[in-house]
Amino acid sequence: MREPGLVPVMERTTKIRVLDEIWHVPRGFGAAYRRVLRDHFARLSAGEPGKLISEVIDLLGLVGYQVSPEQVSSWNLRKRVEAVVYAGTEHARASDNPVQRHPRPRWLPERAWQGPDQGEGVFGGPGGTPVMEVP
Repeated sequence: MREPGLVPVMERTTKIRVLDEIWHVPRGFGAAYRRVLRDHFARLSAGEPGKLISEVIDLLGLVGYQVSPEQVSSWNLRKRVEAVVYAGTEHARASDNPVQRHPRPRWLPERAWQGPDQGEGVFGGPGGTPVMEVP
């Protein structure tokens, strides 16, 4: 809990140009965003949008979130790229790699699924935390 009168420090960002827009991304992640954007544009130009959607679903699933193909296909470019960068860095960090942690996007639920609470063995359980769309 914050003490009264203390103002939170503003998040430090880096500017990157994407098409006709300027995106403010967390500092230290500009290159990661550009890499994911290059991959997205390459797959779109190759006519493989399904692979983009499955990549986002698979990466979010690795860190405990569950999304549907319909949800991901309705997301804009920024949201898809942010999901890939966040999930990729969280997964790498969970493997004890010294990776800088990307801040959790505000549109993702606060706590992801942490492991099985039912079923058999390590692969049992209900699945990931559903990502709900907010208007």
